[in-house]
Amino acid sequence: MFEYRLWLAAVPEPLPEAEACIYWNLKDLPTPTLDGALKQADYAYVGSWQDRHLAEMPQSGRCPAVRIFDWLFYRGTIDRYQAPILDARLRDELIELYQPRPDDLPAESTDADEIATFLTAHLGWSLLPEEAPPPTTAPSPDDHGHPGRRAGRLR
Repeated sequence: MFEYRLWLAAVPEPLPEAEACIYWNLKDLPTPTLDGALKQADYAYVGSWQDRHLAEMPQSGRCPAVRIFDWLFYRGTIDRYQAPILDARLRDELIELYQPRPDDLPAESTDADEIATFLTAHLGWSLLPEEAPPPTTAPSPDDHGHPGRRAGRLR
């Protein structure tokens, strides 16, 4: 069974809508601003999940990490393509979604206080879901030059 990992990438500058569209639609087109931003982003590990944790409705996934991914995907694609800006409201929504629920299945998760601290420290930054931080060396050849972008390809 495949395991997905979720990292939050906090980027200090807004990203062009055209590049956000490429990101969310999983296109292998050039995204120079996004690629540079992801190399400079701050990252926090959230947790992991498997297919059995997925749900049909956003926010109802059966572990905290999948709920966070679903909500960021929703916020990044509804109305217009964007890297959601982390304001106090989004921070509070993400913290709420991260809380364990009675029907959650076992899954690896980072301490909720660490996530809350990361989110609070990056208010005003753009937030994107990633499978991993970019490597400190050259991007892997199977990643089409987009280090760390595989989380956008989760579904």
